[in-house]
Amino acid sequence: MAFLKQNHFSILLLLLGFGFGFWMGHAGGASQVEAAIKESLQPIKESGTAYRFVHPLLAYRTPEAVQMGEFVELKDSYVSLDRSAKREGVSRLSVYFRDLETGRWVGLNQDDAYYPASLLKVPTMIALYKQAEENPSLLRDTMPYDPSVAPEVPFGMPSVLVPWRSYSVQELINRMIVDSDNGATFTLLNRINWDYLHGVYVALGIPDPGDDSLNYKLSPRMQALFFRILYNATYLSSGYSERALELLTKTTYTKGLVAGVPQGVIVAHKYGEHVLAEGAKVQGIELSDCGIVYYPGHPYVLCVMTSAGDVSSAEKIIAQVSSITYDAVAKQYQNN
Repeated sequence: MAFLKQNHFSILLLLLGFGFGFWMGHAGGASQVEAAIKESLQPIKESGTAYRFVHPLLAYRTPEAVQMGEFVELKDSYVSLDRSAKREGVSRLSVYFRDLETGRWVGLNQDDAYYPASLLKVPTMIALYKQAEENPSLLRDTMPYDPSVAPEVPFGMPSVLVPWRSYSVQELINRMIVDSDNGATFTLLNRINWDYLHGVYVALGIPDPGDDSLNYKLSPRMQALFFRILYNATYLSSGYSERALELLTKTTYTKGLVAGVPQGVIVAHKYGEHVLAEGAKVQGIELSDCGIVYYPGHPYVLCVMTSAGDVSSAEKIIAQVSSITYDAVAKQYQNN
């Protein structure tokens, strides 16, 4: 089996561990709101393509909902929770919430950057499905699991794949997303056409981990974009976008976003954990959970990133953010 290109090795280590409508009143302030909308409303178009006659629209950047008097209480709740989190061992908290049907969003430190860790498995899946659009047989291809392509990483969870047993690409994608299996991830990265993976980042205008992989970080707003293009089916076809999101609903991790919503609510999400350490001594962790909560009629993307002294403190805060957000959405649309 061919080994990974050396300049991509450090990106692998990181893998371990987006229609809208606006309400405007008719009072004198409407013109100010309209001006704010026009100033901040920006299309996100696919970059890096060879198309001559089209320029695909992936999503829109829109003004924060509080500028139009919406979700103000939710924003205040985030700020209040941020204060209390610091007293409970969570040194940093960042949140990005967006109603996927209306485009209304609010955030807290939404552009602060964190180590994404296993969150990068989402664009890896997207890249593989993009490659499969051109070569559908790719997903049926099989390859043996070679433990030597998945080097041990401190604090990383061991793979449950059976050495030298053959797995299909689709089964490896399943294990990479559902169980966050790092052996499956490394095996896929040893098989993937790296132009497709690079293409995902280029298309969205997100920095490629290969450019500065050892220090690579992403913000909640950026990470949410991967889920927005899946929901809108603006990068992959509708069929592959559906397949990706269905797989994300089967993620086994339930102590973050899932813990904050009522039982039975569907959540398509992925978590990532990065251990902050000096040598063998753990200094803390960065824990993130990002995905789509399928609230009836108003599914929303929610991305929460944290830095904390321990996992339990981070999980507690993420679940609280999820619960606060779900209740705010329910209050906003309870009469709909």
